[in-house]
Order: sequence, then structure tokens, then C-alpha cells
Amino acid sequence: MKIATYCRISTDEERQPFSLDAQADRLAAYISAQPSWRHVRSYADQMSGKSLDRPGLQQALADARTGRYELLLVFKVDRLVRSTGGLARVLEELQATGVAFRSASEPFETSTAAGRMMVQMLGVFAEFEREMIVERTKMGLAKKAAGGGWTGGIPPYGYRYDSDRKVLVPDEQEAANVRHIFRLYLERQLGTASISNWMNDQGFLTRRGARWTPRKVIEVLRNPTYLGRLPFNGELFEAAHEPLIDEERFQRAHDLLATRGASCSLRRRNPTEYVLSSLMKCGRCGHGFIGTGAHGRGGAYRYYTCFARQRHGTARCDQDRIPAAPVEEAILTVTLEALSAPSFFDEVARLTRREWERSHPGRQKDLQRVERAINQKRAAIDRYLSAFESGKLPEEACGHRVAALQREIVSLETERGRLEAECDRAPSIPTNDLLAELRRGILQASEEKAIEKLKQLLACVVDKIVVEGRDHIRPYYFVPGVLTPFPSRRRTGIEPACGLSPAHRF
Repeated sequence: MKIATYCRISTDEERQPFSLDAQADRLAAYISAQPSWRHVRSYADQMSGKSLDRPGLQQALADARTGRYELLLVFKVDRLVRSTGGLARVLEELQATGVAFRSASEPFETSTAAGRMMVQMLGVFAEFEREMIVERTKMGLAKKAAGGGWTGGIPPYGYRYDSDRKVLVPDEQEAANVRHIFRLYLERQLGTASISNWMNDQGFLTRRGARWTPRKVIEVLRNPTYLGRLPFNGELFEAAHEPLIDEERFQRAHDLLATRGASCSLRRRNPTEYVLSSLMKCGRCGHGFIGTGAHGRGGAYRYYTCFARQRHGTARCDQDRIPAAPVEEAILTVTLEALSAPSFFDEVARLTRREWERSHPGRQKDLQRVERAINQKRAAIDRYLSAFESGKLPEEACGHRVAALQREIVSLETERGRLEAECDRAPSIPTNDLLAELRRGILQASEEKAIEKLKQLLACVVDKIVVEGRDHIRPYYFVPGVLTPFPSRRRTGIEPACGLSPAHRF
């Protein structure tokens, strides 16, 4: 009989009562004591038994499906899986492939009903044992946290773990950087993007060896560990390690974060502050722009910032931050000017129409040809029916021909419908009334500061706004109210003749 073995430990082998080598040795001895058994495959994992998504186990099941062995042997059932549901799934899959299962230290045989019941019972106890281990671990960590001890994991930036003293100790360079981050944020009023850029420019990396991002800076500003406290399971415990930031500075940073809306959740609650955020595209990296803010001596400032720069820093995209008020004013001005000049959109519509005709050559001629064919075949049917009614042709002589002509007419009418639909979608020149109404709506929404309505109206004519830099911002327009054969708005490449004047560059 061809035998495969499976071994598993959860974490560090040195702390396991039955290491991988120990399990393998015992299984080899067990196999050698069985007559006609031949060891052909070995599988092993060093992962938790809670999940079935383990490379070794999945390979064992895959090989079972291809008939590479006849029996899967483990040292104990809990080495295979620690949940009853998982055990049932594995046994069901093995049974479907005709592979037996056995434990070297537990007496049962899955080929009998009693043996299968015994396996299920062992699985229940294995699951119970795992849950007890988890519960005891949580209790131990909670007790450790309440006593001010570090509960494990990667220490936060600014600290190292002293395994002898079992406490966090400040890392001299990182701790200085943490204090400097708070100074930059509170005293110099820099934003999180500027601080992350500074950290990257200085060559500092995060604890995981990655570049700094605004989100990482926010995590530092919010982490209560720097106050000498440790968060665990939703609670804060006084810790034994040295604090890096005093209570007053930490609270000021927390309040400033809330005021600036640096939290993503706060930004999502106020999505209408930035009129052009859904239209602006970065000409350098292709990402969209998002609304950001900063505080200075003169108060709060609004900007449009490339998403890649905001998320990953200037190393990913060095696009300028665009002051919000000037660019919004400039885009509104040139859009209103374009809407006041019908000839601009007339030209857009003509170009769009010409492009549509190039991609749909001869559609009107095809429609006329189909119409003529339908009329000819209907006239032929009338002639056959007139001849039948006058007695010149018997029914058997003209019936089949009339039926054939009717089928041809149905086919031609289907083609006519398709051509008519395409011709209906051809671009047309927008009316002056439509352009005037749109202009009035934009003016009214702007005066009333109805930001959401203004965004919707601008989206009716502005396809996108490409930003190459502060001195090169170019809006692209499309024809309002025009149905085109394309599934989404299509850029025409036409820009307003006025462009963005030098006075509108920033």
C-alpha cells in the first residue's frame, strides 16, 4: 500500500512538543512496522491548524485526487486540522478520492462507521483545545497589558523591545524623529504630506523598511504608545516604558488632526468642498486629484493634490499642489466664456459628427438602400396578390413566393431598425437655448455656492482637466446634450479659444 505522511507545527519548532522531525521519525517507524506499506510521499506545514489553506495540506489533497497514494498518515488528528468542520471537509475529500486516513497514535479506522465517528469526536476535542489555547493566550496578554508589559508584535516606530527587561526602550534616532514629527506638525504647521516628504528626503524608513506616507505620519500622531500607554483590546493601559511625547502636545496634535480633517473618514463626510476633484487628472502619472487642506499663519488653505503624491509622496509623483480657489475661478471663467460662444460648441459638434461619420461610413446611404429594397418587395407582393385576385395565377403558383418575400421584408426591417438607431445616435449641433440654460445654471449655482449642483453642471460640458503643472492646466470639453455611439463621454481635443490666460496661471 502506498502511504503518504503529513506533519504540522504551528510556530517555532523549538517550542513544539512534537517537532516536524520528531513527527516524521515516529511516522517512519510506524510505517516500517506495517507489512506491505511503502512510504511514497511526505507533506509538512508550519502554520496554524485553524485554516485549511496550507500549502502542504493542499498539495496532499491534490495528489490524493491524482491517485499518488492510498492512505494519508498523521501522528495525531490535531496535526491535520483543529476544527470539526475542517476535519469533516478533509475526510470527505479523501473518501471521495478513495484514500484512507489514519493516525499513528490514535486507534481508529475511517473505513468503518465507528472509526469515522471516533475521528469526528477527536476533531471536536482538538477544536476545543485550540479554543482554550486562544482564550488562555488572550487572558495572558490582557494580564500582561494591565501590568504595563509589551504584548508582542512589531514595536512602534521610535522604540525597540528589550527582551531582557521585557519592556520597550526608546531608539535614539527614531525617538528623535518622532519628536520632530510632532514639532513639524504643531509648531511649523506642516501637513502630513509635507512631513512624510521630509522623512523620505532625509532617508528615514518606516519600521517595516518602507517609505513614509501621509497615512504613516497620521499613525504616529495618533499612537498613544508615545504617551507611555499601551492599547490592547480597545483599552489603554499605563505602561512601564518611557514616554516620548507629553500629554499636552499629544492632545494638541489630536485636536489639530480633527480640525484639519486629516482623517479619511472626516474627509468623506465633506465631499462637496472641492468642485473639480472628479474632473482633474494628473498629466504626469495619470491619477486623479483629491481635495486637501493645510493650515498656516494666514488660516486654512485648500489645494487639489494628485492622489499618487498624497498617498505615496513626491517620489511617486512630483506634481505641484494646485491652490483650489484660483483654479476653480479660472475653470468657471473659461467654461462660461465657452458657453457664451455657440460657435465653439458648433465646431466641437462638427468635429464629433465628422469623426462619427468616418467610423460609420455610408450609414444614410445604407438606410436608403434598405428602404428601397423593402418598397420593391412590398410592390412585388402586391402584384402577386393582384394577379391571384384577378384569377391570372393560382394560389399554389404564388403562395410560396409571397411567403418568401414576407421573410425577406422582415429581415430588411430588422436591418433598417439597426441603421435608424445608429443614425439617431449621430452627434448634432446643440441649440443656443441649451447652452444658455446651462450657463445660467452654472452662474446661479456658483452665486448660491451650491457646490454639488455646480459639480453636476460642470460635468455636463467638461470632460476632464489635465494638469501638467501650476502653469499648464488645460480643460477639455465635449458637446452637452448630444447622444453619441460611444459608451462614455469622449474627448474631442477642442479647447476654448481663450484658453487659460496668464492671469489664470498659478
